[in-house]
Amino acid sequence: LGLLAIASAHGAAGGAEIDPACCAYPERDPRDYNYPYSHLLYAGIVPDVVGAFVALTELRAQFASGAAVEYGKPLRLEQMQDAPAVSFDLVNASEPGALYTLMAVDPDSPSRDRPTDRARLLWLVHDIPGTDVSAGSTLAEYAPPAPELCPAADLLCLDEHRVALVLWEQHFGPLELEEEDVRIPRGGPEGPRLRYKARDFAARHDLGLPVAVNFLEVRHPAAESGGGPGVKEEL
Repeated sequence: LGLLAIASAHGAAGGAEIDPACCAYPERDPRDYNYPYSHLLYAGIVPDVVGAFVALTELRAQFASGAAVEYGKPLRLEQMQDAPAVSFDLVNASEPGALYTLMAVDPDSPSRDRPTDRARLLWLVHDIPGTDVSAGSTLAEYAPPAPELCPAADLLCLDEHRVALVLWEQHFGPLELEEEDVRIPRGGPEGPRLRYKARDFAARHDLGLPVAVNFLEVRHPAAESGGGPGVKEEL
């Protein structure tokens, strides 16, 4: 009881302004000092896309629609039809010869419950000089995610798709592309985009651990609007 009293007193004095019920994912809990890494763990971005890492910067991304990527906040598919503007701040980025690789993947293809095509590559830019993503070399042109509706009979199906953006520093100069590194145009065949492993690409090019990761969630438009054959009633 004494410990409970001390804890209660501490909470009243140090955090009375914080609602004890705060905060449902994907909202940030101000008491969470491991944010945003805790969100990456909670959503399974670690380990579904990348392994454990230490973030060195925040990876910011905003679509032309004005929608921003913010650690799991849901966006509408219509808001992300074109590649976002990406920015980040790193001390090393201002050094001559600093290069980076940026990748966007959907690990929930074709569905989160049955990700047999994990992951679908959405975008890949390498040899980014400093922080100027537009000046990098595009290996895979941006393709928007393509979340599917859940079957009407599958009441446990999750229709949210995660989209992760991953940034690596290129420690050994420009990438030397290999046979597996095929260029993928927008609107081209889907095959080269499917079953794309961020870890494999990083290992193949000695990229090491990511320096930043961000992610969003998106659903099929019919699921967003609450209609369509694949939308489930609440249990």
